[in-house]
Amino acid sequence: MLEARGEAGPPVFLKVAPDLEPADIDAIARIALDRKLGALIVSNTTITRPPLRSRRASETGGLSGAPLKDLALARLRDFRSATGGALPLVGVGGIASAEDAWQRIRAGASLVQLYSAMVYEGPGIARRIVRGLERLMQRDGFRSIAEAVGSE
Repeated sequence: MLEARGEAGPPVFLKVAPDLEPADIDAIARIALDRKLGALIVSNTTITRPPLRSRRASETGGLSGAPLKDLALARLRDFRSATGGALPLVGVGGIASAEDAWQRIRAGASLVQLYSAMVYEGPGIARRIVRGLERLMQRDGFRSIAEAVGSE
């Protein structure tokens, strides 16, 4: 990876799907650490179909947003365990509140990323989440977000 971007090049982040087997998670984590990736983005859309209340529930293709929340959180925990906290993780998938973001941070995410929630809530959601994170951080006795990463 260093050869492709040079020593001073920008960091490379790899976005992974939540539909991975344990052996895949371990292999990806090992390669990401060996190749000195900048971070792993956990997770992308899922092709699995949890129970959905929609007339379009049987459609194929990538599923994102709230239905992805539990699966994405589980994969984040798996990657935190597989990397031993030695690689930054970006939590993605079903994050729509400060509580969702806080759960990802406590599970090991150094950053969180919003997609579907921005579509439905608009850009003001970022400010609401930041304010909520400040309250949650104080409630749980942390002085910084960094201190809370992986603390669950």
